[in-house]
Amino acid sequence: MHIGDQWMQLRSRDKTLDQVFDRPFPVGIEYYRPPVPLPEYWDEDFRRISAAGMSIVRVWYSWDWVETLPNHYEFDDLDWLFDLAAQHGLKVWVDTPLGTHMACPAWMLRSHPDMRIVRRDGSVQQNTTGAFAAHGAMTHNFDHPMWRVYVERYLRQFVPRYKDHQALGVWGTWDGIGYAGAWTAPEPYPPYNDYTIAKYKDWLYRNYTLDALNERLLRRYRSWEDVDAPRSKAAPVEMRLYLQFHRENMADHLGWMADLIDRLDGTHEQRSHGGSYPAPHHETVSPQIDSWGLSHHSSNRLTTDEPYSIACEAYGFQWCRAIGRNNRWWNEEIYGSFVGGLHPTEKKTLGQESSLYIWLTLIEGGAGAMFWQYRPEYMTYEAPGLNIAALDGEPTQRLHAATATIAQIDRIADHLPMSIPRADVAIAYSGPSDDAFDFNDQGVQFIQHHRALYRTLWAQSVAMDLVTPAMDWSEYSLVYLPHFAVLDEVAITRLRGLLQATDSLRLVADGYFGTFAGKGHWSFKPPEGLSDLIDCRIADFDVIADFDVGTGKNVVQMECGTFALPAGTTYSILETQGDTAPIATIGDEVVGVRSTDGRFTWYGFALSATASSQVTGQPGVPAPAGLVHDEVATALLATAGVEPWFTLTGDRIVAFRRHSRQGGSLIFALNVERRTARTRVQPRWQIGAARDLLGEQNLALCDGAFELTLGFGEVAVIHCVDI
Repeated sequence: MHIGDQWMQLRSRDKTLDQVFDRPFPVGIEYYRPPVPLPEYWDEDFRRISAAGMSIVRVWYSWDWVETLPNHYEFDDLDWLFDLAAQHGLKVWVDTPLGTHMACPAWMLRSHPDMRIVRRDGSVQQNTTGAFAAHGAMTHNFDHPMWRVYVERYLRQFVPRYKDHQALGVWGTWDGIGYAGAWTAPEPYPPYNDYTIAKYKDWLYRNYTLDALNERLLRRYRSWEDVDAPRSKAAPVEMRLYLQFHRENMADHLGWMADLIDRLDGTHEQRSHGGSYPAPHHETVSPQIDSWGLSHHSSNRLTTDEPYSIACEAYGFQWCRAIGRNNRWWNEEIYGSFVGGLHPTEKKTLGQESSLYIWLTLIEGGAGAMFWQYRPEYMTYEAPGLNIAALDGEPTQRLHAATATIAQIDRIADHLPMSIPRADVAIAYSGPSDDAFDFNDQGVQFIQHHRALYRTLWAQSVAMDLVTPAMDWSEYSLVYLPHFAVLDEVAITRLRGLLQATDSLRLVADGYFGTFAGKGHWSFKPPEGLSDLIDCRIADFDVIADFDVGTGKNVVQMECGTFALPAGTTYSILETQGDTAPIATIGDEVVGVRSTDGRFTWYGFALSATASSQVTGQPGVPAPAGLVHDEVATALLATAGVEPWFTLTGDRIVAFRRHSRQGGSLIFALNVERRTARTRVQPRWQIGAARDLLGEQNLALCDGAFELTLGFGEVAVIHCVDI
């Protein structure tokens, strides 16, 4: 049994959720991080928050603020906040102490100096503040033997105090879940305290014999005393195993805490969240909690010449839906803005951006949306950043826009909750491959490549899902494998099953596909574990250099056209054998192949490289944030017979199909460009009537199509009677 398995079993029961909220889609706001805002402002702020149609105020309640002396608790401010929230008809979302951001009480570190995080170089984390924690950031290690003793004692005071309060809404069980110290240490390595390493070695001992460990790590250990934790990502085989331990360890800590809160309460929802985009530990920890979530930036999308880059945020929403328990997730931190500090680097968030993030959360099946935060932090760089209200608490354009959007969503409440039909296209995420790129300081680039096709197809109104090898892919028509570099046992099993099926979906792989074994080292026979099924080998590697761009030797010839690849594009030179045919070349080198039956396609370069000239207008110049060329994306869909749900004629908008609780379909349409869009919408399925729910009017149908007019940042919701 791996760490975490026991809690996965304990947490297998499901609660009846949503009963505490007065709306099927609640919207709220992070409000109180002691000591600000000061209590003198609470009553008026809560009045404004309630008047805006918001249902929730969130409290980021740091442990060191409460248990100021051992077993001495000061809850007076939270008591008043709960009572005041109830008076204003608001629910409280309260964060508990295990959060990655929060400081433990000072007395705890005095009593147990060895609880301080030890970094990989042996240095010890000292007391520190952070951009998010003026009164103290995390210094402690969760693995200390006294950690759970103090956490349980604290929660047995905390949870029963508020579990029956009419204002309690959600327990925030672990905010920003990650390795101990990851938010404060100079580099994001896990901790190296003696007791953590001892715990790791015990985990190894329970899962491996010494001979099996040597085989796993490619080592010659002759004594368990010689086994140690790796201290560099330059040792990928050993670091992969160490990180696997830490991810299961995180899941165990979260599962233990969630089970304790359930035993103390058992009614209210618990949630945790990761970052804005997929990360390798998310799929391990998310089953331990009732719902998953994320935080994300709100600006620099509609204020640039790439307004469709707002898809980058929707991509994170899709990921949360994919891995949330029973697909339940919250958009729990929409940054109110991000101008912040004395040296701002981003534009002010527009009201249209605040509005669209609420809508996109609803469209992607979120349980609700939360802004971070109402007033500025005041005590850190986050003043005046991240706030949706002004420094003096008065409404901003962003708050007015959110208020209007909440009112609009209330008008379609009878159609909620809606359901999301399965897409025809899936994009597969590989956590081990993400690790491989991160170990090589290419983690950001991996995510950019991974979401590139998503960004392209999102702007074309093509429905997509995000999947992992642990999920079922059989119902999709097309699964795209961007940089699926590490093929471990789970991935190999999934892919072999699909490749051996007589009638299956189409797979499209690109980049470093199958170049690493599951252990983390380069494959001896790529594609790893599949070479007997795929009649193609990697003959060599190369990269597009500046010289190639200057002499025109950076051109890839594909079935759908010719594209100039930018300098820095790496590619595999492929050698066809037997049941494959070349479909892409750079000069006389084959860089793309397809099986005779058309079910498997492999490009030796990242398809995101094809978008360089489309986006920049200059052949061979890299695209700024990663897209796949429109023609390449269209050709991929055509090979699998996939079409968008809509034919859109006229100005570009983005449209989504969902199923209404009242029956029929809901079409959500949004305009992200700074112009009025006039568009004819032709659903792919037959409809007998269409009603504009926000405009409260029936739309004229002509051959099953209707016309829409949308201003910048506007959303239309059309209820269709399906035939």
